[in-house]
Amino acid sequence: MNAQLFATPIIYTYNRAPGDIGGIIYPMPTPRVDPQPLTAEQAVQLHRDLTLVEERLQDIAILMRVSYGDESQPVIRADEIAAALQRLKWELERTKVPRHTAASENTAA
Repeated sequence: MNAQLFATPIIYTYNRAPGDIGGIIYPMPTPRVDPQPLTAEQAVQLHRDLTLVEERLQDIAILMRVSYGDESQPVIRADEIAAALQRLKWELERTKVPRHTAASENTAA
């Protein structure tokens, strides 16, 4: 294994027991890839998938509240997931990658 690929470990220290020094995670290297625009079909499917995930997450959050109470850890975690999903949606809106269109594909050929 190439030692340079894992030269910078990520050290996590959250949720430690007293005396525990945490752990080390060596991230997997990812190749640099130029972002590819979404096709119109991909953009529509992504929107549908995110909407479906959001709806399911709302159902799960309701179930957690009914089962465990508003201040329980499962409810807190469900709310955190909902917040992360919202941040993902906002980021996708901010960084809209141009879509491929049939006209641009024909002109490139």
